[in-house]
Amino acid sequence: MIRTPFSLRRGLTRQAGKAVPARRTFPPRKLPHFAICAFAWLAAATAGTAAPGTGDWVYAGYQHAQVPTSITTSAGVAQIKSGGTHVLILKQDGSITASGSNYSGQCDVPAEARTGIVAIAAGLGHSVALKHNGKVIAWGSNADGQSTVPAAAESGVIAIAAGYYHTVAVKQDGSVIAWGKSTVAWVPAAAQTGVVRVIAGEGGTIAFKQNGSTVSWSYNNMGYPTPVESMSGIVAASWGILHQAILGQDGSVTVSGTYGYGSGQLIMANAPPEAQSGVTAIASGGQHTMALKQDGSVITWGFPGASVPAAAQSGVIAIAAVGNSCAALKQDGSILTWGSSQGDYGAFTVPVPLQSSVTSIAAGWTHSLALKQDGSVTAWGNTYLGLNAVPPEAQGNVTAIAAGEYHSLVLKQGGAVVAWGKNVQGQTTVPVEAQSAVTAIAAGHYHSLALKQDGSVVAWGKASNGSENVLVTVPASAQSNVAAIAAGGTHCVVLKQDGSVVAWYANALAETVPAEAQSGVIAIAAGGGHTLALKQNGSVIAWGHNGYGQTAVPVAAQSGVIAIAAGTRHSAALKQDGSVVVWGDNAEGQTVVPGEALAGVDKISAGAYARASFYHLGLPPIPPPPDQDGDGLSDAAETQLAALGFDPLVSQPTLVNALFTGANSAGLYTASQVQALHPGKPLISRNPATGKLKLTLDWRKSTNLTTFADFPAAPGEVSVNGFGDIEFEFSRPDPAAFFRLDVD
Repeated sequence: MIRTPFSLRRGLTRQAGKAVPARRTFPPRKLPHFAICAFAWLAAATAGTAAPGTGDWVYAGYQHAQVPTSITTSAGVAQIKSGGTHVLILKQDGSITASGSNYSGQCDVPAEARTGIVAIAAGLGHSVALKHNGKVIAWGSNADGQSTVPAAAESGVIAIAAGYYHTVAVKQDGSVIAWGKSTVAWVPAAAQTGVVRVIAGEGGTIAFKQNGSTVSWSYNNMGYPTPVESMSGIVAASWGILHQAILGQDGSVTVSGTYGYGSGQLIMANAPPEAQSGVTAIASGGQHTMALKQDGSVITWGFPGASVPAAAQSGVIAIAAVGNSCAALKQDGSILTWGSSQGDYGAFTVPVPLQSSVTSIAAGWTHSLALKQDGSVTAWGNTYLGLNAVPPEAQGNVTAIAAGEYHSLVLKQGGAVVAWGKNVQGQTTVPVEAQSAVTAIAAGHYHSLALKQDGSVVAWGKASNGSENVLVTVPASAQSNVAAIAAGGTHCVVLKQDGSVVAWYANALAETVPAEAQSGVIAIAAGGGHTLALKQNGSVIAWGHNGYGQTAVPVAAQSGVIAIAAGTRHSAALKQDGSVVVWGDNAEGQTVVPGEALAGVDKISAGAYARASFYHLGLPPIPPPPDQDGDGLSDAAETQLAALGFDPLVSQPTLVNALFTGANSAGLYTASQVQALHPGKPLISRNPATGKLKLTLDWRKSTNLTTFADFPAAPGEVSVNGFGDIEFEFSRPDPAAFFRLDVD
């Protein structure tokens, strides 16, 4: 009998793949509790497309189910590695994204790991990346030092692997380095030369040598190293909770252990006949095994067993598994997932870009909605109560969407509201008043809101009030002149036309509006138990529950903000420069900003029950304007300011500094605003009573850049041409002047 390479005791699911070894069997008396191996190798996609572009959406955080391919675009995925409860995705452009549990920060991809990556590995609670220059980067759990990269692994590394508590790297000279838990992070003499790749599990490592032999080492139940074993013919191995799969060079799969219990009896994990030949890769989930065949088809077996969808029966180039979930990477760069995501932390709801045809997104607790340009709606996530089955009446002519905890709302072009999902408290029973003339909708826990054209608010369902459920009613202060609405977990918020905020119902913290939100507010957002308000000056105010820091507004969100969003326990702000700031709960990676969303964002979305943040990629970042003299002011700006003494060919740092200082005191807050010399993108408000849009322009003039005075124009001096351009015609008696245009 041949002994098990190493014993794995408890844990979640992981796998290792791409292979083919000699068959091995393991004695029943030695059956170990196999932990999830920190490993899932996927080959590079051969036909993936480029990274998401202008108009597409990207996101981070929890999704109960994979986004339907009908509204996604290829992410150009090259590799996927699954850890205990999270997944790393390496894209063809060398960037990384992550999904799943983030309890140890394993989904917080550092800046250094966002470019130039050639390989990835995922442990139980930590992540590892290999740069093109041979440097290893690790982050996440570091309780045993598994994320503390030694100096020897900062260059010359060609392969990596991550175990439960340790990390392994192969050097160019064929030697192996290991760090982390001392009982397993050691390397025997036999693995000091000739190694080309490694895989790792909870309690040990297997090294594959250039000569085709394999060396494995581990620790026994007493914590002492076990004798080194030399093996041959193994190309890959994968581990589940109670089973182990070995792929031999002949393309056969050998499995030992159990998949679970049936009627009190152990169910042996025997591979089916179709897995006895032609297998090129294997992956083990918690209680199931996957095999990839040479013809691109996938086989799965085990307890409880998961049927393979038709799309995964051809054209697959790589596989992976976590918990009771499966994933397959197709030749066209798309990713298929199936099985149960319950208890899998959403690890295999792999983040993929959403198409530019999607105009808005709404996220609930376990489901999400996407509104397309053609007015149709796509839903995905929990099948409970038909959440992902959009009713016929909500299939077209939709203008807005909202997702509550377990219910959904859509607004039709005619102003009618359609609702479906859980209705235990009447939250989907749309009243007559909300079946016409509605301009906005919002969904909370057990309640729904609608804003009417006349500025009134309609509410239905119930709001949890401590141990009671009380029928939602609208206070007098929110029954007129309302400009916007938001529904939190158990509270309601409205923004009045005068810029004040009114909040009410079951959340005492969230409904107590602070003094600074009583005026000058231009937007609101409601989370699970907190509220955000955006002020005219670009600052964010937050109040309510703060158990995860969701109301602790960071400095970066205290100026220059143009939009806000609130999730269950996190908050997000969109800045004027297209960057985003996210704070609060990060247990599922919802505050991790994807690399593509570091700039150029023009929309953000979350929701009271959202555990994810969505970002719409607007125009690409504008490169800095030319500055020939290098004094900090662009050539274009200096040319336009020539009357004030500026010269684009002469460096004038003192004069430029005076300009920025004076402009700042005059109300132009940043140098970039001066550089641009235009008012920026106006936010045009709609009068809910009349439905008309209102644009306000205010000209002001200064001759000293310190004080600005009104610069009124006679009616005959202002006109609108056939192209919609607003033209001002005026004379300027001053020898030099600076004009400022304030836009509301």
